Amino acid sequence: MDDSDNSMSLSFVTRRRLLAGTATAALVWPFQVKSRAAELTHGSSAADPALRLCGNWQKIHNETLALCREQQRLETHLARTVGFPCAKVRLADGTDVTLHSIESLNDAYSPENEVEWGRALADFAAHQARWDAADAEIGYSRTDELIRQSETAESALMDVLTQTAATSVEGILAKLKVILRDGEHWEHADDFPWPHIRSVLDDLARHHKFRSGDDRWTDRATAG
Repeated sequence: MDDSDNSMSLSFVTRRRLLAGTATAALVWPFQVKSRAAELTHGSSAADPALRLCGNWQKIHNETLALCREQQRLETHLARTVGFPCAKVRLADGTDVTLHSIESLNDAYSPENEVEWGRALADFAAHQARWDAADAEIGYSRTDELIRQSETAESALMDVLTQTAATSVEGILAKLKVILRDGEHWEHADDFPWPHIRSVLDDLARHHKFRSGDDRWTDRATAG
């Protein structure tokens, strides 16, 4: 009987939940830098520090998403060409299993299967070496590190935004959208409080005479 170790945590599974709609995030959430200073007829909006912070956050966020997609592409390439490091080992009870980590291999050791275990350990080390060589060639781990740096910058900017008061309705809308955008990546978008935040956003947008889903105000985040 052949079994497999499910303890291996794949980064493209545990990383931000890049759903289908994320690929078009730049189109759906147009926070990109588009200088439209001529449209800033309301001084309070133009001077709102929250709007500028939201624009900066979204720019970094978009960069993070682009890095995540690149990392997924590289990881898929490695998985197809090299395969995730693993080794087959026969347990003391005669069961054959495929293990994907040194920890799992260590747990599988017993005096009864010492020779088999040693062979599996050598196979795993060789497979890991092939993965590492391919990784170094295409820059998978480097991309992962860039993602972590980008996420750290996002988090730091979010902390600053939390402590920055919005001075316009546009700023309030922008802050809520940033919260929603960030939260939906880490949790299920249909769980509390995300539908409720979307509802508040729609209410505010209607009250402020913006069409539901109209992001014209977001262009003011980095203008001027």
